[in-house]
Amino acid sequence: MSWQSISASRAVAGLGVSLFRMSDTDQTDTVIAAAFEELRREVSLTRAAVEGLTAARERMPDYTATLGQIADRLKATAAAIERIERAPAVGLSPEAMVTEIVRVSAAARAADARLIQDARDTLVQTLGRVDGMVKRGQAADQQISRQCWAAGGGLLIGMLIWSFLPGAVARSLPASWHVPEWMAARTIGNEPPPAK
Repeated sequence: MSWQSISASRAVAGLGVSLFRMSDTDQTDTVIAAAFEELRREVSLTRAAVEGLTAARERMPDYTATLGQIADRLKATAAAIERIERAPAVGLSPEAMVTEIVRVSAAARAADARLIQDARDTLVQTLGRVDGMVKRGQAADQQISRQCWAAGGGLLIGMLIWSFLPGAVARSLPASWHVPEWMAARTIGNEPPPAK
C-alpha cells in the first residue's frame, strides 16, 4: 500500500465520521474542506520530499571520471587474466610442470657449461702465453747472465793464457834469437842487446 492510498483512506474515514454528526450541507462543505486540507498537506509533504531528493541528487559528486578509470583498469585486468589463462603453463599438471622446469634448467645449465668451458679454454691459452713469455724472459735473463759469466771467464782465462803464452813461445824459439833476453830488457825499459 502506498502513502497516497493511506492518506486517501484517512481522508475518507474522517469524512465518514464527520458525516454522521453534521447536516448535509454543513457536512459536505466541512468534508470537502477537510479533504482539500488533507490533500494540500499530502501534496506539500510530497513536494518537500521531491525537493529533498532533488537537492540530495544535486549535492552528489560526479563519479563519471572515476568510474571510467575503474572500467579501464577492469578491462586491463581482464586482458591480463585472459593472457594468463592462454599461457601454456596454466594447462600443465604439476608433474608436467616439474618435467618442463627440469628440461629448461638442464638446457640453461648446458649453455652455461659451454660458456664456462669456453672461458676455461681461453684462460688456459692466455696462461700458456703468459708462461711462454715469462719463460722467454727468464731464458733471456739467464742467457745474459751466462754471457756475462762466459765473458768474465774468457777474460780471466785469456789473461792467464796471455801471461804464460809469450814466455812459453819465447822459450820455444831458437836460442840464437835471444827472445827471452829481449823480452826481459823491454819489460824493465832497457834497450835489447844487439843481435850477434
